[in-house]
Amino acid sequence: MRESNHGEAALLHAYTSPHPTFTHGYAQVVPFFSMRKLRLIYNELSIRNDFEFNDFDAFKHHVLSSVAPQLELGKWQAIASRR
Repeated sequence: MRESNHGEAALLHAYTSPHPTFTHGYAQVVPFFSMRKLRLIYNELSIRNDFEFNDFDAFKHHVLSSVAPQLELGKWQAIASRR
């Protein structure tokens, strides 16, 4: 089964600049972002009553709109593993 990465398109603008430094011809380097991993972390955290996000869309928006979504997801993953 192939995992779709819908977050990549949303993250593309964050990693493009007028003078790209990570290009090779026409290819740009965009970090891999897994929506499946985001969903698993949300499901693990939402079991608790003290989780601050009511639904997955609010959590996804928070993570994707952060300055570094990969680091934000890593932070939430660390929190989930401690619970």
